[in-house]
Amino acid sequence: MIKHIVAWDLPTGAGKSEQIKLLKILLEELPALIPEIQSYEVGVNIKVAENAKDMILISTFKDQQDLTQYAGHPEHQRVLTELRKVALNTVVVDFETV
Repeated sequence: MIKHIVAWDLPTGAGKSEQIKLLKILLEELPALIPEIQSYEVGVNIKVAENAKDMILISTFKDQQDLTQYAGHPEHQRVLTELRKVALNTVVVDFETV
């Protein structure tokens, strides 16, 4: 099994909360549209700290092939385009679980 974790920093200021809500909605639509997703959780940060990220995705896939299918899926690409418009920084970690 592959665990795929992504964390984002978003710009501070007016509208940040609304941006996060919209991006969370877009991300949470994907499991119904992409069959390769085994589990999918989107979290919004509640900790106030300089090194805290604003939002995180924790997802699992059967294997690397399913993760690759997800990454290239048109619906994922659509959401990724929206994320890239606003994300200041993105951190990704993929690892195998036993």
